[in-house]
Amino acid sequence: MNRLDLELQVMGQVAITSNGRTKKADQTYRPKVLPQTRSDLWPRVVILAKYSQPRTKLADDTRWWLFESGGDVKTALNITVHQTKREVTIEKWELISRETRQDENKKVAEITQRAVISQKTVNDPIRVTGCSLAQSFEHLFLRPANPGEGDIVLDKSDMETNAELIWNVHSKV
Repeated sequence: MNRLDLELQVMGQVAITSNGRTKKADQTYRPKVLPQTRSDLWPRVVILAKYSQPRTKLADDTRWWLFESGGDVKTALNITVHQTKREVTIEKWELISRETRQDENKKVAEITQRAVISQKTVNDPIRVTGCSLAQSFEHLFLRPANPGEGDIVLDKSDMETNAELIWNVHSKV
């Protein structure tokens, strides 16, 4: 990672309370050095994982992180592990501008990238549908990329490896 990992703070499962609700993501990240104008309360990227909770709760939690942070959380990655078959879904959520006549600054939380990693049986090849997942360098590190730096991309091989690690833990499927 060009030693960029040294610039990134893994915040872990930080609980944040806003407007009377407390949420805890499964993993959170932000740069170690923040611009002076940037609050240190919110991470830049949150990861929410679902194994047993309803999908609607995961979507509601995702919207909460994106909206309550006032735009400080730029990306929410949702990872859904299917309970009865070898399938992992990864969704990248972001706030997208959706201006209306009444509100030029309106934003909505939307899935901007989605990938599904599946395998019929342990002996079958792993199948990845959807696209590679990219995280904007500037959204994560709060600065422009220097020469040799760029967006962080999870390609097909990365997703296959991560799915195998998940299936090793959730061996019922």
